[in-house]
Amino acid sequence: MLKWCYTGESVSDEKVEQALAAVKSACFCCAEHSSDCPLAKAVGAIAEMTEMK
Repeated sequence: MLKWCYTGESVSDEKVEQALAAVKSACFCCAEHSSDCPLAKAVGAIAEMTEMK
């Protein structure tokens, strides 16, 4: 089980993948990506969980 860094809650691999897909599907596909984008930050935070595995 992975841990969500903001709450310390344990999360299954399946739930992480579902959350990552959901946030990615919310992307507005802007012509230019910005590091200030909250969706990009969420994708990064969730993806980081899988890298810690």
